Amino acid sequence: MIFDIDGTLVDTVADDARLYATAVREVLGDVSTRPRWSDYEHVTDRGILRQICHENGLDITRCEQNVRTRFGELMADHLRHEGSCCPTPGAPGLLENLREVLHCRIGIATGGWEHTARMKLARAGYDVAGIPLTSSDDDHERVRIMQRCRTLLPATAVTVYVGDGDWDQRASERLGWRFIGVGSRLRGKCEHWLQDFSAPELLKTLIG
Repeated sequence: MIFDIDGTLVDTVADDARLYATAVREVLGDVSTRPRWSDYEHVTDRGILRQICHENGLDITRCEQNVRTRFGELMADHLRHEGSCCPTPGAPGLLENLREVLHCRIGIATGGWEHTARMKLARAGYDVAGIPLTSSDDDHERVRIMQRCRTLLPATAVTVYVGDGDWDQRASERLGWRFIGVGSRLRGKCEHWLQDFSAPELLKTLIG
């Protein structure tokens, strides 16, 4: 079973988007961007930045590290002074039950960069030691990020991905994985859906 982070394990979607936009603006200047991050072909930190650079005639190899670094600085400062990085209700206990009680091998595949992903997980109180985590540092395409995580887990008959965005659902469909949607953005849009992880009986829904 593989989990997304933002909007799935932690409530950080709004802050993450705001700080990412700030990092892009501070490093790249007055560049043209699309109205919503979801308007980009690959909704990952790396994928969005690559497309912004392409559409503005910028060299990605010269921009990526600077934006990544500045985003990390902004996120660290935000978490240090504001600390608004709450776990999704029930999620920490769910992960513990999956690992310790049900002996389920889990992974984390996020469209964010690894350094900010680990900051948020740590601030939200997750112990992810020993859990494979793949990110935009591995690839700019979400499907390949997810595939990379899958190779780090034991072979099973069914792979389950848990996410909160349309892009998560589309990537899961492309891979032929079972998908479980979480949160208000996917209400009514997928076969298996949860508002959060607060009810104990949700374990049965998740592992099916």
